[in-house]
Amino acid sequence: APQLFPTPPELAERMVSLADIRPGHRLLEPEVGTGRILAAILRSVLNVEIVGVELDYNLAAALTRNHPDPAISIRQADFLECNGDLGKFDRILMNPPFANGDDIKHITHAVNFLAPGGLLVAICAGGPRQYERLKPIAATWEPLPDGTFEESGTGVSSVLLTITAPA
Repeated sequence: APQLFPTPPELAERMVSLADIRPGHRLLEPEVGTGRILAAILRSVLNVEIVGVELDYNLAAALTRNHPDPAISIRQADFLECNGDLGKFDRILMNPPFANGDDIKHITHAVNFLAPGGLLVAICAGGPRQYERLKPIAATWEPLPDGTFEESGTGVSSVLLTITAPA
């Protein structure tokens, strides 16, 4: 799949920890990809509803087969074309595509799906466009170590950020 750079497992675990997911929460992973963030969620928390969105048909089909739990719903779609039909979420965890500022588009779109008081945990590129557009709305902004995504095939500079919706 183009622009697929799977989240390193340790980073996925850290994202889940930052998200402070509680039983009963409704979660969204807008670019579920190979499911590394989903797997970290499932290792850490029970009794949550998870909605995943994945553009690639084959990845979405494989995730659906591998996660038959009715509390997990994988939708094959372009996340940027999902407009209100997914509902609101207590937590959103995401590793969006970075090319051409797509991470900015995906993250600012995802904010619209946060429930009041909800929390978004995302990875973005560590470039000047992201700093200008996303840092002002971020509750936290943490540059990740160089080489964080080398195992996934890229040396791009990246940031871990959180955004909190007003209560």
